[in-house]
Amino acid sequence: MKKVALLLVGLVAAMVSSFAQMMPDSTVQVVAYWEAGERHVFQMEEVKLNMAEGDTTVVEKSAELLAFEVVSADEEKGYRVKVTSLDSQISDATKAAISEKMRERFGGDVYYFETSPYGEFLQVLPIEGLAEQTDALVEDVVEAVMQKTGTGEENRPALQALIRQMITPESMMTSVEGEISPMFMYHGSRLEMSKEYTFEDDIPNLIGGGTVRMNGRFWVNEELTDEYSVVLQMYKEADQEQVKQFVTSLLGGVVQSFAAEGEDAKASIEELYKDSKIDIEDFLFEEVHLDTGWPLEWHFTRKTLIQMQGQQQEQIIRKSVKLLFEEEE
Repeated sequence: MKKVALLLVGLVAAMVSSFAQMMPDSTVQVVAYWEAGERHVFQMEEVKLNMAEGDTTVVEKSAELLAFEVVSADEEKGYRVKVTSLDSQISDATKAAISEKMRERFGGDVYYFETSPYGEFLQVLPIEGLAEQTDALVEDVVEAVMQKTGTGEENRPALQALIRQMITPESMMTSVEGEISPMFMYHGSRLEMSKEYTFEDDIPNLIGGGTVRMNGRFWVNEELTDEYSVVLQMYKEADQEQVKQFVTSLLGGVVQSFAAEGEDAKASIEELYKDSKIDIEDFLFEEVHLDTGWPLEWHFTRKTLIQMQGQQQEQIIRKSVKLLFEEEE
């Protein structure tokens, strides 16, 4: 994924010393005013739903408590933030096993990321020691998944191939970036209250196979914005042809990685999706506290509609992040 800051090229305003971010010229500025040692706990929830032929199925659910701690704050270099998973409940066996084994091997599910002085997300830092322990971690996760799901020994090679692609240092960093960076995508921006902004976003395939381009727009919700907080909304949709290329590349890459007849299987997948129609739409709502620049609430919905061979299926992913105050913690 491109750095989120690139979405806002031309909008970043000069840093101001005052904490008053509501501008007299009908603009609002989203800037981080954080201090080293600050610690805040966020509640993150996610649910995935499949809808087909009038039936709705819950595919996956997760809930997690994440502690964000500012470990360094520099007026010129920006901020470094430590993210620690305090507690998690994950229905997906593979993801749950990865989280569990990460805790065992690294003393916790801990990540660091850096931002600019404005709070613009820049990068997730590599997990120290992950590259050296990847092989052992893969085997740990495979064993855990097989035990939890009752997977037969004949499926071990396929499972190993899939998990190895999921927990490379690069894919792990991309996954964390996908979870964390959207919370700070508006930071560093001076936005006009009555203007709608357009942008392009490239969504990566976490296990190889390129990206898909999405075109979007975002704006300030004037009715809900005041001197306490700014409310921002976003909508984006994917290019149809790129989505098909993305899906066939994703599925074909997985099959090819562990199947002896990978090329034939990949060709079959491409033929299957040749006349399909795939729509992807994203909706985002975020409220940011103006005096500090910390997100208060963040809600994201992705709708994917697949029409193929006379059948239709819709998947909905809902994510929400909420800042917990001391009494809630």
